[in-house]
Amino acid sequence: MDTKKVIIAVVVILLIAIGAFAFISANSHDTKIELTSNRTLKNGDAMTFVLKDNYRNVYPNQVIDVKILDDSGWATKYNATTDENGQASVIIMALDNGNYTVHSTFNGTLFLSKSKSVNDLEINDGLESY
Repeated sequence: MDTKKVIIAVVVILLIAIGAFAFISANSHDTKIELTSNRTLKNGDAMTFVLKDNYRNVYPNQVIDVKILDDSGWATKYNATTDENGQASVIIMALDNGNYTVHSTFNGTLFLSKSKSVNDLEINDGLESY
């Protein structure tokens, strides 16, 4: 008798696990991060991102990790949280004039997939450095 109860309990647990996996898979959304600001900015300007899915649904209150790399590999890191329109912004500060690479990452949630984007950025304050 005890063996039947154990087998029934294992089967029920497996069915619940399979059902939970199917539910999460069916309700999860692919996401993408889009850099919406200009690709040429000045110190003090805001670099803006939008977190959305393939159907243009936006996702508020989600954290986007932003890393700005210069040519030597030096990184400046920021975290930005999306607002009710799925937009997040980072104020650019203390970067030298030049070209940079922006890596933005959303780590995902139970129902939202992880996403990354890489974009070019130029900082041009209009001043020449000597």
